[in-house]
Amino acid sequence: MKSKVFKVTISFIIILGIITTLILFFYPFPKKVNVVSPAVSFYENDPSSAKQTSISISGTLNRPLFRQHIFKGTVTIDGLEFTKENETLDTYVLDKNNGINMGNLVYHKPSKQGEFVTSSIIWFDDTFEHINIVSDWGGINKKSFFIVSASTYEEAIDTQKKMREKYGSTFVPRE
Repeated sequence: MKSKVFKVTISFIIILGIITTLILFFYPFPKKVNVVSPAVSFYENDPSSAKQTSISISGTLNRPLFRQHIFKGTVTIDGLEFTKENETLDTYVLDKNNGINMGNLVYHKPSKQGEFVTSSIIWFDDTFEHINIVSDWGGINKKSFFIVSASTYEEAIDTQKKMREKYGSTFVPRE
């Protein structure tokens, strides 16, 4: 009798373990994101180019265990009309270090599938409090164009420094 109860208990534990593992593997653990943050846009090493703007992020960050995280939603930046007129492709988190995520930020025309408008790289923390976007949108003298969640140019540089310290040497801008 004890042997039968033991076998039933072990079978139950194994089945429960398999079900739990499958749920953890396939459930995306979504996190709703609705952030409007003051930001500063500027060209690399050019404080005179700094302009006040804001970043609006709305969507869902899917964070499945053991699989790639994906942000599905929109990223709009005041003053950059193409971010309002076009759609944002899903942003796959390509790398994650110490709470800082990195992915591609790609805009495409909603009316024409596969026609990309522009792309850039975005770094953000898990709460979307600290954001760093780098691109060539500015096109001046081949300098990188940054949009950083901050209120001033000095705060933006400090935010980039803190994010670089957490993320590592492949963060842009480099030292």
